[in-house]
Amino acid sequence: MQLKALFEVDRRERAALLIAFVYFFGLLTSYYMLRSVREAMGVRIGPEYYNWLYTGSFLCMLLAQPLYGALVSRFARRVFVPVVYAFFLACILGFLAVWQIPEWRTGMALVFYIWLSVANLFTVSVFWSYMTDVFDPGQAKRVFGFIAAGGSAGGLSGAGLTMLLAGQIDIDGVLLLSFGFLALSMGCAILLGRHARAASGRSDAGDMDALIGGTSLAAFRLVVQQIPLRWLALLTLLSGIGGGILYQQQGFMVRALYADDALRAAYFARIDLLTNLLAFTLEVFLARWLFLRLGTARLMTLMPLMLMAGLGALALLPTAFMIGLFQVLSRGIRFAFGEPAIASCYTTLNREVRYKGKSFIDTFVYRLSDVATQWSIKGMALVGLGTGGIYIWGAIMAGVTAWVGFVAGRQHEQRSAAVEKSA
Repeated sequence: MQLKALFEVDRRERAALLIAFVYFFGLLTSYYMLRSVREAMGVRIGPEYYNWLYTGSFLCMLLAQPLYGALVSRFARRVFVPVVYAFFLACILGFLAVWQIPEWRTGMALVFYIWLSVANLFTVSVFWSYMTDVFDPGQAKRVFGFIAAGGSAGGLSGAGLTMLLAGQIDIDGVLLLSFGFLALSMGCAILLGRHARAASGRSDAGDMDALIGGTSLAAFRLVVQQIPLRWLALLTLLSGIGGGILYQQQGFMVRALYADDALRAAYFARIDLLTNLLAFTLEVFLARWLFLRLGTARLMTLMPLMLMAGLGALALLPTAFMIGLFQVLSRGIRFAFGEPAIASCYTTLNREVRYKGKSFIDTFVYRLSDVATQWSIKGMALVGLGTGGIYIWGAIMAGVTAWVGFVAGRQHEQRSAAVEKSA
């Protein structure tokens, strides 16, 4: 593989890639400024109630999916993408207004936790759907690592700002800053449309502004009917198990170590900062090389294999340090390699699948995985299975996830090879 192929970007791609980088940067800066607040609120509610919090998020996803499907069916991409971000911007202003009424602040914790759990998945899913619609499979291998680095830089920015400003600004300031960065993302989403056609390597790039059509409930049908989506849905369903176990145990650990919400938020900000620093480093120096050298299928096994090792280690040594360490390692690898690799699988599928099917899997199926995981943990605890046994169960399921990821990745590689052969 020549160095030119590894490091150079085609001139026609440069503007679109820079806009996509800033787009993802603003999106995740906005999210990570709010994430630490959400996590502190979640610990305040209680890790033993995570199953109910995830159930509430899942039900909201169930209600939101047909609305999003209707939006995609009836409007062109240049309309429905900005509308999604405009809706969540309006929600931030609503929370800002509620925060001004002290009597309503306690009730805001539950609503805010569920809202952000829904908002993050939708906004990020729409972003990656947009990327898979613009770039073809060959471009995805070269540029998705760079684009993902924009998100990791945003994670660093959001977590860093939260830590820097902790104690200096109230939630009002956090919400306003988050609003500004999300507005930046919406502006980039609009601007990218002007450069997407020139940057795209797709043969049908001239049709990317065409109406997608279909029905509002098409996503359910697509996942049932199409074999690639079945495997990707199964991968998403299984992927949440190991991460869900780590997330819950981290909640118990943080509650035991820190009594103050501000200290808890600062801890989560540190974890996010380290996670995104690792992801950014991997994306800048390794992602493109590994994409081209190992291929999509092998990359899709890295995160679950890391989780399998981490959960196995925690079964033997369940300390706070180990929980934090494997949270950083597993999430950093997921952001750097896992999410771009999975997103690239949609570049060989049609536009309706890229927006409707992908969003359904990224939101509905993802939260279904969270709900199933948290209720399973609850059930295992009730029948007397200890934390060590839960870790071992998670490690086994992470191994199964790695196999499913490899199969889904191989299917994409075969579709990509068929496209190149027919070109």
